Amino acid sequence: MVITSYVEESPTKRSLSVEVPADEVRLATDLVARQLAKQLRLPGFRPGKVPVDVVRKRFAEELKGEVVESLVRDALQQALAEKELVPVGSPKVEDVRFEAGQPLTFRADLEIRPVVAPKDYRGLKIPSEPTTPGEDEIAAFLDRLREGRAAFHPIEDRPAADGDFALVDIHGVFPEGDGKDFDHEKVLVELGGAETLPELSAHLRNAEPGATVSFQKDFPSDAADQEFAGKVVLYTVTLHALKSRSLPEMDDELARQILAGREGELPEGAGLPMLREQVVKSLAREKEAALKEKQRRAALDGLLALNPVDAPDTLVEAEVDGMLKEYARFLSRQGIDLKEAKTDWNKVREEFRPGAVRRVKEWLLLDAIGEAEKISVTETELDAELKRRAPQFGITPSELKASLAKAERLDGIREELRMGKVVDFLLTEAVTAGGA
Repeated sequence: MVITSYVEESPTKRSLSVEVPADEVRLATDLVARQLAKQLRLPGFRPGKVPVDVVRKRFAEELKGEVVESLVRDALQQALAEKELVPVGSPKVEDVRFEAGQPLTFRADLEIRPVVAPKDYRGLKIPSEPTTPGEDEIAAFLDRLREGRAAFHPIEDRPAADGDFALVDIHGVFPEGDGKDFDHEKVLVELGGAETLPELSAHLRNAEPGATVSFQKDFPSDAADQEFAGKVVLYTVTLHALKSRSLPEMDDELARQILAGREGELPEGAGLPMLREQVVKSLAREKEAALKEKQRRAALDGLLALNPVDAPDTLVEAEVDGMLKEYARFLSRQGIDLKEAKTDWNKVREEFRPGAVRRVKEWLLLDAIGEAEKISVTETELDAELKRRAPQFGITPSELKASLAKAERLDGIREELRMGKVVDFLLTEAVTAGGA
């Protein structure tokens, strides 16, 4: 094997041209021909006694295919070892040339992980903000708890007005066929409410039970729900009944009902002060989690800005594939038939690409920092994570571990934990500043 050319096309791309001398090709061909002769069963010949010349004539294409595959595989392995290259994914072999009595030549294009030497990852700037909930936040949370215990009373002496709650059937059609038609029966909507389509409220005002209204809604391209973004929907709404809502007083009695939960068991000292205390703790946890995510994002933004790194296309494509699979699972969980949704997957793929590039760059940097700082995951830490996850699947931690090991996914969980520990290290070493 001789490497006839070696090109470093980019920090991550390499191209090798390789030649296998004619003598090696002849020896390999003879070897494969003898092996085939022992395996073939042909009329007129005893098993394993087919003459090699017969194999060469009658199975020339099969012989050529096996010889080329074997030589290319072995020569490529030798070439990679000689250049000390570890490919990301499988090399792409092209321009294979194989003629009787001549050397075999081919070109291999491959990608490698870029050399990553992260710097300035200590002292990254991250935001700092209070995580103690304010009185307005506490009051709003308590109001939502009251609304969850609201009572509804029928309205029978007048037509619909803002503030009423309408019991309706909603039928939606995508006239351009770019979405899945839907039916929502016996839905309670607040006329004029912030969560209700303005068009629906406008068409039901002054309507009486039994009425059916129709209208068209043109959703903007930046609509929060991507299922509707940039699309037109024709709505048909049937009003069944009108209801008024009454809210209970936020007092000790209501607090005890909420604190009892589904089990119906009241903790000692249950009352409004205890409920308020639990609300404060819950809101604080949410704010702490939100702040940590802001800090995580800021740290990674800073890390990427200080450490430009190339993302190998092979890793990016693999990341995009994973994101597409997760998106497809999400759509399926929403009841969307992927075959009928007419999703432009090429467009979605391109939309996901920038995020995939960033995630690959983040992983390369975090992995390099983990190596530099000797950050690893112990078996105790792995077992603790599996113990946390096991109840979600209704199995024991040991069963989950065995299942993941069998599916060769245990190392993925370990790597996920390791990346989390590297991020925690960055946050511990970071410098906080007020505001987001």
